[in-house]
Amino acid sequence: MSIGISVNREKNGILLAYIAGRIPNVHLRKLLKIVYLIDEHFMKGRGFPLTWFDYYAWAKGPVAPEVYDIKNGAFGEFVASHRSLDDKCVVNSVCDANKVASGIMSSFSEYEITEIDKLISDYGALTTDELSDLTHQNDSVWTKVVSDNGLIFDKENTRSNLKINFKMLFAADDSRIDTYEDALWNMELQARLLSNRNPQNKIQLQVISPSEREKYVISGYSPVIP
Repeated sequence: MSIGISVNREKNGILLAYIAGRIPNVHLRKLLKIVYLIDEHFMKGRGFPLTWFDYYAWAKGPVAPEVYDIKNGAFGEFVASHRSLDDKCVVNSVCDANKVASGIMSSFSEYEITEIDKLISDYGALTTDELSDLTHQNDSVWTKVVSDNGLIFDKENTRSNLKINFKMLFAADDSRIDTYEDALWNMELQARLLSNRNPQNKIQLQVISPSEREKYVISGYSPVIP
């Protein structure tokens, strides 16, 4: 299970419903690419992604399996899928528009909403194949993972278990790598706390940097530092 589910599931469900509402009858393959490209955009801009889904190198590009499973009912309280007449998996929002709007406003910052809207406008106007051209560029992370690992896809072999590493977007000395590591550590901490807490208890989470880790001692809990 990715952090996108263990920590961010409701927020990501709202995002999926928002995209599907803005692009009615969006094909699942196109939705998968837009979600990935949104994360890549935020990674390049601020050093960490928006959704925290895990992406893997599949034949048609980077794929978040948990979003792909929309075709099997995943995120069913937010979106639903069906087969079109041309046998494409089509996704639509099942949320009331006002609920989605309020969810977006409460779950995302003003900066995030502005960027999301711009990206939906830009990518929503492109075909799925045109979006594939973006994720399959010679310098893309997907292309690097496929090339570096000698992946060969065919009709019988369309998936791999190789994860897309967003840090490959940056040079080794890029300061955004430290930003990403800090954000990842804190998200993983939240995931561990949420998985171990009593549902009756409320935990106040504070974002801290790795350099401050030793200042915090959580009774009965020993985090595994990545």
